Parts: sequence; C-alpha cells; structure tokens
Amino acid sequence: MQPAKAYKVLVVEDEGLIAHDIATRLEALGHQVVGTVATADEAVEQAAGADVVLMDIRIDAQRDGIAAAQEVRARHRVPVVFLTAHADRATLERAKAADPFGYITKPLGPASLHTSIEMAVYKHRIERQLEEQEAWHRTTLASVAEAIVVADPFGRIRTLNRAAETFTGWTAANALGQRLEDVVRLVEEETGNDLGDPAPLAVLRGAAVPLDQGLRLISRGGREIAVEGTVAPVRSSSEALLGVVLTLRDVSTRRWEERQLRQAQRVEAAGRLAARVSAEYASLVQIIRSRTGLLARQLGDYSPAQAALEEIRQAALAAEQVTEKLAGLGARQVAQPEIVSLNAILRRMSKPIERAAGARVVTAIQPEPGAGRIKADPSQIEQIIMNLILHACAVIPEGGRLLIQTSHTEAPRHGALASFAVFRLTYAAVEPDPDHLFDPAGSGEDGLSLSVAHSIAAEHGGYLTARAVPDGARIELLLPRVNEESLLPEAAPGAGQARTILLVDGRDRVRAQLHKFFESAGYNLLEASDREEASALGQVHEGPLDLLIADAADRDPILSELRPKHPDLNSLTMVDLPESSPGEIRRPFTQQQLLDRTAALLERRERPE
Repeated sequence: MQPAKAYKVLVVEDEGLIAHDIATRLEALGHQVVGTVATADEAVEQAAGADVVLMDIRIDAQRDGIAAAQEVRARHRVPVVFLTAHADRATLERAKAADPFGYITKPLGPASLHTSIEMAVYKHRIERQLEEQEAWHRTTLASVAEAIVVADPFGRIRTLNRAAETFTGWTAANALGQRLEDVVRLVEEETGNDLGDPAPLAVLRGAAVPLDQGLRLISRGGREIAVEGTVAPVRSSSEALLGVVLTLRDVSTRRWEERQLRQAQRVEAAGRLAARVSAEYASLVQIIRSRTGLLARQLGDYSPAQAALEEIRQAALAAEQVTEKLAGLGARQVAQPEIVSLNAILRRMSKPIERAAGARVVTAIQPEPGAGRIKADPSQIEQIIMNLILHACAVIPEGGRLLIQTSHTEAPRHGALASFAVFRLTYAAVEPDPDHLFDPAGSGEDGLSLSVAHSIAAEHGGYLTARAVPDGARIELLLPRVNEESLLPEAAPGAGQARTILLVDGRDRVRAQLHKFFESAGYNLLEASDREEASALGQVHEGPLDLLIADAADRDPILSELRPKHPDLNSLTMVDLPESSPGEIRRPFTQQQLLDRTAALLERRERPE
C-alpha cells in the first residue's frame, strides 16, 4: 500500500529488533525513516528533522517516552504517535498529558501504522492552521483602537482587548469571569443613570444593538470618557448562542468639538444680533439724551423737573454703555498681540484677584511652570480672566473656595491635536446650565461679560468651556501655545559665534530632540551616548568646546580627559536631588529650562569679573 504522500519518520524504540521491524514496515509503505533511536535525549535531538515521531512509551532510560514526547512537542512542534504494548488506564492518562496525535498498541499492523501517521500529520497541519488563525485574530483584536469585550451567554467576561483594558481600567486576567456590567459601567449623560448590561437586549432582538445615545464609560479608577458602539450576539452555525461581543469607541474628542462648535455658533449669532440691536438703539438713546439736555436748559436750574430729567439722563448714559457692550460682541479685534507667558499675566493680576475675591472667598493660585507662552493681547487676556473671576466670586457662597491653576494640554484644532496653555478656574458653586453659561444674558452684573470673554478667546484661536465637577463648577480657558522651538534666545551666544555643547545622554530620541532644539537656538550640539563616546568626540573636535552637560557620575571623568585640550570647558550637571549650585539642573526639566540654564552659564562665564 503506497501512501498519498511520503513522510519523514523518526522511530523511538529501545528494542533493536522491534525498531528494525517498524523501520522496514515504514519504508515498505513509502515513508522515509530519518533515524531509529533508543533514548529520550536522542529523540529530542533528532526530532527536528522529522514530520512525525513514533514514540515507544516504555523506553529504557531515565525519562520515558511520555516525558520525551512533551519536550519534542514543546521544542520542535512535531506530532508524536505513541507505540506501546500497555493499554492500562494509568498509562493512557499519562499519555494524554503529552497531547499525542495517535496511540498504537503493539503488535503493529500495516493498516493501523499507515492510518495513524496520515491522521497525525493531518491533525498537526490543522492544529498549525488554527494556531496561525488564532494569532492573526489575537493580533488584530489587540491592535484595533476600539474597545472589544467578549462575554459568554450568561454575561460573564471571556476576554478584553488592549483598548478595552485602557478604557475600563481592568486587565483581561482580572476581568475574566466578572459580570459585564461590573467591568463595563455605562451611564447616561443626561440623567446619570446606569445603563446596566446591554447584552440581554441584543440577545432578545437577535441582532446588533447600537449604543449611541449619549453614553459615558466610567473606568475602574473613576475616569469618564464619552463612548459609542454596538453590542451583538454571537451564534454558531446551528443558531446556538455562544455569547455577545461589545465594541466601544472613544468619542470624547468629537463630542468636545461639537460642544465647542455649538457654543461658538450661539455666541456668534447672539453677537451679530446684539450688534444690530445696539446700532438701532444707539440712535434712540442719543435722541433721549439730546432732548433731555434741551429740556433741562429750557426749564432752568430751579425747575422741579430737573431731578426727573437728571434721572433720565443717567438712565440714558447707562443704556449707551450697554449698547456699546452689545456692539463689542459683534466686532472685536485682537489689538496688539505679543508673545507672553500665561503665568506672567497671572502674576501681574494676583493683587487685583485678591481684591476681587475679598475676605469672603478663600483663594488659591497654583501656576504650573511649564504652562507655556501664548501669542495674544495681554490686556484682553487679563479682561477674560477678570471677567471669569468676578463671575465666580459673585456666585460663590460665603467662605467658598476659588482655585486658580495653569497647565498645558492637547486638544483638537483644525482637525488635528494642538498644544494649548490652560487657565483653569474651579469654584464652589453650582452652575444651573454650564452649556449656556457664555450666552449673552439680559440682566445681572456679568450679563455680557462672559460672552465678551468667550468672543475674545475665540478670536485668539482658543476655547472657553464650563462644566460641573464634584466640588462645584470649573471653567477652562485654552489658548494656543507658541512653538517654543521657534523662539530664539534674547541674545545670541558668543557675540555671533555659535557655542559648542557636548551632551551625554543614553536615550537616542532625547538626544535627537535636544539636538534640533539647541541648533534652532543658535548652538552647536555634540551628542554622546556614554562616557567613552563623549571623551572620543571631545578629543577629535576641532575648535573650542564650551559646555559639558552630563550626569554627576560621568562629569568628572570626562572633564579630566578633555580639560587638557579644552581648558575652558565648563559643565552643567543633571542631578536628581535638589540643586546646590548654578552648575546643576534637577530632573525632570523641559528643553526650554535646559536651554535657559545653558545660556545663563555661558553668559556668566563671558561676563568680565
């Protein structure tokens, strides 16, 4: 009987005559015997060249055939068919642990031998195909940006992909067996009510159910993100329910942009309307003022009507101021933009802020050093900040807290993420409708001030948002940051001659970023990944070497090697402890802070004693 395909077979049998007989039978069937071995070590060593291994369970060695088969499967992924004259229950149970592809009892028959080899190779090929498909599916599942959660028919978690782990705060291992609604906690944005488990509705309908009605996902750590997605039942070919698949995508950015657009459209429409109304009322107010003045002159100073005329005149003056504010909503220009630090503006305003808050409000100011610089009209930014603070102080109850912070963040702008400086105002008061806080109001102290603030922010390319937080309300002003790399130092180093700096840092990406940043500032930066490379660079560099930037452990050895060639070489040491001298800079620091410290050291060195 010739097989459909010949295979390379390794025979593991410690009885020489039996091994020879098996090899002869295999060759008669058309297979190639790559070897006959008698020990587990030989089997493991030669199994790599075989398509299938015929393994006697009771080989005469320290390790039996079952142990050898387990190692062959683990190291070479070759199918193993057991040969044995023992078919007792204990031997069978041990053999199962080795995951064999066949089990033949002696004496061997040609038909059983041929069939076992064919089935073993076929099963092995199917197993490899399934493993490859599983690897593709696993990699695809892990790489998609959407969160994917798989649950069984009883709503218990079977697996999460990486995005789902990030969304929910659960690892796949910890979530295994948990209830779906406990891991994926969905709440309705409008009511704040828990949605519960969405899977039963999908099972009931027998089709995918969209989840797009203003939902938020609350992670295990309390973080909230806006989400949309679907939940769909999974059924076998026989219509048996296997479970459900829940997919979710983060739509926080899209919803944020939509809110900003709606808010900007409302304020812009109100501004245009206000400008038209102010133009119409301005002429009427002017008539009232002129006629009031005429009546006052005609009636004389001692007329009893003078008091009433004065009240009319004051009311007309107030109305004129209101119309001027309304006109300002429709057309406002950024007067004199300049590059300024948001923290510097806040520092200048600290005294006015304290006076506005008074003793009835507890005020705290927490600027972040890396908030960044903006290109703006400082007076108008001050107007935004003061308008916001006056509003907050007006609604904060006695003894309430006002927290003022600066920071930086990334947010969508013109279809891409951009860097923004953030002014954040958190205050202990409840805003009844944060989404319409900046709409023009007809009354109140700040009836128009918040709309004016929003208009100024929009004309600077920024955003002004309000939302409720657990301790009250929060208003955030986002203004585009200036690209720090495009800003040159105030004074060129070395009177027009580029200073040379030697940087020692083991991180390739950090060196590349600093190289571009320092060169844009007018410096020549040499990069070294370690002490040896730094010494070699310093020795071969022609011309002066002005400054070494390195860790404390590397600084002294490098200086001792390079000072003979570069006697004026100065150093800036990167440290993790508090700085003890101007020649140290503490981590973590920004590239701008490193540049500023470098410029200061070189300037002090050039300054005459």
